[in-house]
Amino acid sequence: MAKQVWALGLLAVVAAGAGDASAHPHGWIDLRSRVVLDEQGRVAALELDWLFDEFYTAFIAEEYIDDGRPPSEFLAELASTNLANLAEYDYFTHVKLDGQLRAVDAVSHFETGLRDRRLWLRFTVPLQDPVDPRSGRLTFAVYDPTYYIEVLHEEGQPIVLSGPGADMCGVEILPPNPSLSDIALASALDRMQSGGDGLGEVFSETVEVSCR
Repeated sequence: MAKQVWALGLLAVVAAGAGDASAHPHGWIDLRSRVVLDEQGRVAALELDWLFDEFYTAFIAEEYIDDGRPPSEFLAELASTNLANLAEYDYFTHVKLDGQLRAVDAVSHFETGLRDRRLWLRFTVPLQDPVDPRSGRLTFAVYDPTYYIEVLHEEGQPIVLSGPGADMCGVEILPPNPSLSDIALASALDRMQSGGDGLGEVFSETVEVSCR
């Protein structure tokens, strides 16, 4: 069952123990991110670290206990399956240059485990073509389009830049700014309803990368 949880209804099972039957979101991910630069100082990839909420972690713990395998083996297989499902949605990762969406490649490297009794998943999303942040306004956002899951950067964990020229670059997190009508819509949706694929973007953070 756990291997089929993800897609746009990624954390539907969480709602069974997450409280109210109404109002999006129903699952939460604390995000840490690293911007990876190549030898030319271009953004080549994003390394994302997802820390899942306690409800989803508890569900997964029940699954690997019932499965009878060691947690490390079970979690690695689960992560592989989940990432394969997320590929269709670009891993909830949206990179833009001057407002134009840039294509991403398949994830080939990931790690997973438990941290502070919560499930985490770290994976690297490569860009099909590296992007020079000096050539325009470069931004990225990580979100579930339907806003079933809320993804926000973990408080107190700054975004890291790595690679040649990283010391000449900086980032700024632009918080979401939903309208009252967007908030009302999200509050009215129950776990079986969707506000459409645009709702998640409205409630997402935008990260701007700039380099001298």
